[in-house]
Amino acid sequence: MRRLAMVVAAAALIGWISLEDDDSDTSDVPASARDSAAAATPGSSSRPSAEDKPSDESEARQRVDRTTPRPDPTAEARREPERGSTSSPEGRRLYPVLDVVDGDTVKVGYRGGVSVRVIGIDTPETVHPSQPDECWGEAASNAGKRLLTGRQVALVFDPTQGRTDAYGRTLAYLAVPGLGDYGLTMIKRGHAAEYTYDTAYRRQARYRSAEEAARSAGKAMWGTCGGPDVPVADPAPTPRQGSQPSSGGGCAAGYDPCVPPYPPDVDCADVDGPVRVTGDDPHGLDGDGDGAACES
Repeated sequence: MRRLAMVVAAAALIGWISLEDDDSDTSDVPASARDSAAAATPGSSSRPSAEDKPSDESEARQRVDRTTPRPDPTAEARREPERGSTSSPEGRRLYPVLDVVDGDTVKVGYRGGVSVRVIGIDTPETVHPSQPDECWGEAASNAGKRLLTGRQVALVFDPTQGRTDAYGRTLAYLAVPGLGDYGLTMIKRGHAAEYTYDTAYRRQARYRSAEEAARSAGKAMWGTCGGPDVPVADPAPTPRQGSQPSSGGGCAAGYDPCVPPYPPDVDCADVDGPVRVTGDDPHGLDGDGDGAACES
């Protein structure tokens, strides 16, 4: 009997300890609330677990997860740049030069290959289907080929101009890494004249100033032909690659080794390079202005 009493007392003590550790103790909850909760969820505790019912925040997050499209991790990898294009240090997209048609028209690997009519310049004709070749046309084309062949260029569009001309050619300036504005370079060297088709373009003032300087100095076509649009019946043959034209017994100042006096204009193909430029550069051999010309 005494042993039975000890067992009962131990059981009561264990029950009391269990009641203190139970998180579901509802002794502080009004009886009416306990009764309502029990009626709403028969057979369950008065405090549902997270597995039984998610919180409002969790439920909202699940709704977002179900309705928000998940990003495709392979989409970015599928976005490839246009074939053959790279980027310049300035972030401009560069495209390979496919062909130099003449001094002011160039085929570029943009959108699979387009003919670009360079905005703001005009070079003497050499490939016009209904017009004869013009004085300095071949020399201007050769100058364009030396500047652009094997290079990559950026197309710079001008919102004041159309995107294409009447012949379907793309209208743009050409930016050449290490050279800069191709059209401006051609004007400065006397291989092109400034040209406004219909509406003034953004670089017009700069181009006209460069033309005036080249014209005053008698550079290239200005000294030989007097300007563009001068037909020639029998164009003079161009010097062979690597040949040294006759200098008439003198050398132009500011070049080492000897470069013939100006005019007429000579290019790197006509002289033995490299050439050190120590003064004025009337022939325009030092395109980047670093004092060394015709390195290759």
